[in-house]
Parts: sequence; structure tokens; C-alpha cells
Amino acid sequence: MKGLWVGLGLIGVVLLVVLFAGGSYISAKNTLVQKNEDVDAAYAQVNVQQQRRLDLIPNLVASVKGYVAEETAVLTNIANARAGVIAAGGDHAASIQANSRLDVALSPLLRLQEAYPNLKSDAQFKTLTDELAGTENRIAVERRRYDNTLRDYNTYVRQFPQSFWAGIAGFHYRDEYFKGDPSNAVAPKVDFGK
Repeated sequence: MKGLWVGLGLIGVVLLVVLFAGGSYISAKNTLVQKNEDVDAAYAQVNVQQQRRLDLIPNLVASVKGYVAEETAVLTNIANARAGVIAAGGDHAASIQANSRLDVALSPLLRLQEAYPNLKSDAQFKTLTDELAGTENRIAVERRRYDNTLRDYNTYVRQFPQSFWAGIAGFHYRDEYFKGDPSNAVAPKVDFGK
């Protein structure tokens, strides 16, 4: 009789461990699903703002063409970078890289107004650059929110015991952060001798 009670006690302990582990897995998986969806939703917001920028660029380039015909390299670089963003499609990593190239390609366009005073006084160009500046601010805010959401997801995926459950459920670390332009790490050389 005593052996029966010990056996039932062991079965009860095993059953409790299995229920606890199952509950832990279900809870972790539900949280992983929610955090993964949060990352995708945050990226969608970034994408909305980036699409707004893509829509502004053709009008901005068209307003510049009449003033700066000799600056075709700048306009070509912008057109190529924009095409790269469109070609990246829904691939987050490729889209992030393509948008970084577009960021770099746009900066000379905005500096053209210093070299061409007539361009700076053009009402359409001014309106479009103001809209682009506002959009760039929105993009920066949404990118920061996205990176924070992605960091939260990645932290959760890498913490124990969630890391164990994440591996079983197929959730992995996502290295899809927006990174700055690597050329910004190099200090500009200033020569006052000229």
C-alpha cells in the first residue's frame, strides 16, 4: 500500500512539472508572438513614413531639374537609391539598407540650395523641402520606436527561460536595426590653408 502512495505521489509530481512546463511554454510563446507582431507593426509605421518620402522625391527632383541641369549625378544617385528602396520590397534588412543609401543620396540635394540661390527662393522647392524635412523627422521618430520595439523583442528572446522556449517555437534574434551611415564615423578634414 505504501508503494502505491509513493507511486501516485511521483506521478503527481511529474504531472505538476509537466503542467508547469507546458504553462511556461504557452505563456512564453504567446508573449513571443505578441512581441514579434509589435516589431512588424513598428516597422510598418516606419515604412509608411518612408513611402511618404518616396512619394515626395519625384516632385522635389522635378522642381530642381530646371535650376541645376549640370547636377545630374546628384539626381541620378537619388533616382537609383529610390529604385533600390522600391526593389527591396518587404524584406526588412534589404529595405533598411536601401533606405540608408537613400538617406545619403538625399543630403546633397538639400545642399544644392546653397549653390543655387534662385532654387532656394522657388516656392515649390521650399514647400517640398519643408515637407521632406517633416517627413525625415517622422521617419527618425518611427525608426527609434521600431529599434526600441525590436530591442525589447530581442531581449526577451535571449533571456532564460524564454530563450529555450523561443528556440523550440522557432523565434530567433532579429538583427534588423537601423544603423547610421558608416561614413559618419570618419571625421572630415578641414584645411584652412586654402
